[in-house]
Amino acid sequence: MKKVFLIITATLFVFAMLPVTASAQHAQVYVAHGIPGGDLGLPSDLPVDVAVNDACALKGFKFGEIVGPLRLEAGTYNIKISVADPDDPCSNDPVIEADVPIMAGECATIIAHLNTAGAPTASKFVNDVSGIANQKARVVLHHTANAPAVDLWMTRATMGLLDISWRVENFIPGDKVAIEIFPKSWRVYFAPWRLDLVVFKKLLPPLLAKNGYFIYAVGSVTNGTFTLIWQRIKGLE
Repeated sequence: MKKVFLIITATLFVFAMLPVTASAQHAQVYVAHGIPGGDLGLPSDLPVDVAVNDACALKGFKFGEIVGPLRLEAGTYNIKISVADPDDPCSNDPVIEADVPIMAGECATIIAHLNTAGAPTASKFVNDVSGIANQKARVVLHHTANAPAVDLWMTRATMGLLDISWRVENFIPGDKVAIEIFPKSWRVYFAPWRLDLVVFKKLLPPLLAKNGYFIYAVGSVTNGTFTLIWQRIKGLE
């Protein structure tokens, strides 16, 4: 069952290979693989194979990868998923068969991740791709990790000193927070709620104006796999 939740979200990659009509209503979808295989006793990159309508369409979608945007026609897609077999892709018995609905007109990311019990699950987040004013960048942080409530903050270097420019307390699993900030080099820090004891810090890629950065905390603090993965969406005028 653990593999089921992980693999189903990986399948959206293959929808880009399906035919669509020019007049159809479409969505733009990103797919993120946010479950370290080590948390399930499997290889760390945890690759999967995916068949669509019984045709093998995706081979070896790995942890940490984000694919998209995929231009998908609104509708429901039938998929079959199996643990990856590099010698004979899609030859393993399917772990799950499901119909996956896609809505028209949205920009969304579907991410496979761990819940607070350490079990794989999947979440869908609609991305804010509206215009950004004043030459700023948009940063959206999502708590999709096997971790309790945390405090998080972001800092930037100012004349060699660090100043806390943005802080969020009691950031719980499933939440997301967004801010628009001037482009600079920023670091993000995580600490258990009310404990100012940093358990993770990460230097973000240099932020560019009019770009959106959609960042996901994934993995497990207990297992030492906690990390960030992110996607950049350009040209938010």
